[in-house]
Amino acid sequence: MIEMVSRLWRRRNGRGTTPAGPGGATADEPWHVLENVPEGHEEIPGLLRGLVTPGSRRASWDRLEPHLGWWQRPGILRPLLARLLVMLPELDRRHRIAVLDVVRRTADALRAGSHRPDALLEAVLVEGQRAAAALLSDDCPEVRAAAAGAVEHVRAADPAMFEALRRQADVESDPYVLGCHLLAAGEVLAALGTPAPADWWESWLHHADPHVRLTARTAHLTVGRAARPEEADARRGRSGRPAPHRAAVERAGELLRTSRHPPTGTWETVLAGLAADNVLVADAAAKIIARAGTRISPYTDLLLPFAWRDGHSSDDIVKGLIGAGDLRDLPLVLKRSHNPSLGITSLPARWAPQTLPALRARLAGDRPEEALRILADWGPAGAPAVRELIGLLDTPHARAAAAVLGGIGPAAGKAAGLLSDLARGDLRPRRFPNHGYREPHRWHGTPAAWAHWRITGDPRIAVDVIGAALRTGRGRVVLSHLADLGPLAAGCSDDVAPLLGSPGEWTRVGAAGPWWRLTGDADTAVATLLPELRRLSEYAADPLILRAVDLLGSIGRPAAAAVPALTSVTTSERRYGASILLDERLCRGAHTALAAIG
Repeated sequence: MIEMVSRLWRRRNGRGTTPAGPGGATADEPWHVLENVPEGHEEIPGLLRGLVTPGSRRASWDRLEPHLGWWQRPGILRPLLARLLVMLPELDRRHRIAVLDVVRRTADALRAGSHRPDALLEAVLVEGQRAAAALLSDDCPEVRAAAAGAVEHVRAADPAMFEALRRQADVESDPYVLGCHLLAAGEVLAALGTPAPADWWESWLHHADPHVRLTARTAHLTVGRAARPEEADARRGRSGRPAPHRAAVERAGELLRTSRHPPTGTWETVLAGLAADNVLVADAAAKIIARAGTRISPYTDLLLPFAWRDGHSSDDIVKGLIGAGDLRDLPLVLKRSHNPSLGITSLPARWAPQTLPALRARLAGDRPEEALRILADWGPAGAPAVRELIGLLDTPHARAAAAVLGGIGPAAGKAAGLLSDLARGDLRPRRFPNHGYREPHRWHGTPAAWAHWRITGDPRIAVDVIGAALRTGRGRVVLSHLADLGPLAAGCSDDVAPLLGSPGEWTRVGAAGPWWRLTGDADTAVATLLPELRRLSEYAADPLILRAVDLLGSIGRPAAAAVPALTSVTTSERRYGASILLDERLCRGAHTALAAIG
């Protein structure tokens, strides 16, 4: 194969000779031309000879390695790598591993787009895969692992590669090296498009060593993956080669993120990662669980013992259990409620009786942000915290506190007077905690005005303040409050109409809701919202799309034109958006909208 590359290059360029030994002439051009130095001053031939000369091997490689980086032009990388592959049997253990690593990372760089497409370089890499296959049975386990890594990352569709890996795996005694061979076998079979031999894989899936089981699971998933393999390849090429057992967990996480019905055993792979001795593997598994939503519900019994451990991984598991709505997680939340690094932003409202004491303590402390975000979704269930929320109306958290008080409604009647003053601008909250400085200009109290209406039922202050804010250009900020007011703010419809054609998509979507609520004109609102669903064809999901879906559902039957797009969401095998949580939120919104449209 290397000779063929040499002939192709000579035919294309009309010069160059094939090397006859270490340091000989290159297959492309003379070394001095490639190095851009005068003839006789070239460095590479001497360095190649140094690799097989005792006493100078390490120094030679240290000076040679910069020429093998992915940033080098193929003109020098290609012939140098081809020469090193010819010399591979003559090199010592350390430098065999180094050359095999060059093959691996060059294949990754080529796949990730760091190199321009180059058929001759690809041919050298294929030859590198064959040279690596010859070292799968090397006496040194590190060389065997590096050889398997090179075969795995080149990913040439060669049946002989799988047979070589299979033969060596059957006799391999080192669990780590065996895992490398299994991962490589999975990649080769995926490149060939050949199903995995079920009986052969089965023995590894039940191997006594947990590392072998994990790598066998990820190799099995690699063969069967169907969701965006090119994206996973590019990401993996950019990030480098993770440890095989960590790669198993990461590959399973990618399958869970992209598929609503992943292959059997995918969740089990993630759960097995939690039990790994390597903290990086356990952390990777925990991060997947933290974003798993309700899909983790069948496995909560297995997760609870891990959640009681100390450390970041257990924090992520707690978040996952909260997402699953498992009430048995409540003692953990109470135990760690003082820890702001836990980062919990949502809790089920039915947990309010047990969690409110801890949340009220957080509201009275120096960092109430997390508690405010949780209470914002609870509505009247947050009523016992009214006293602490009133105390926050004279702090930098006044807007968020007013929004929570408005959600509580009439039960927050004690806050009505203070909210009225804030809404009218008669009172300005402090800008900094524990500091008397207040902004010299009028405070724009639209959240306070909305909250005052929600608590008292009197819309006059809310209509005046929110309408004035809309006319001064703060449309997007106040549109949701205006939609809540509905016909009570019908006089603001003329100010909403221009926003339906705004160049900002958030403003257009935000205006559609109040326009429909103020005027009853559903056709215009639906025509504004439907274009935002076009990105669903690309499996996109973000807060803007979620908002559009919710608004279409609130409009109901007049939004019938959205049914095909919403139906495709509910019936898709592939997930939408960048996480399971986004996909689940979109599915809930689509189901609700379809039920409302009828």
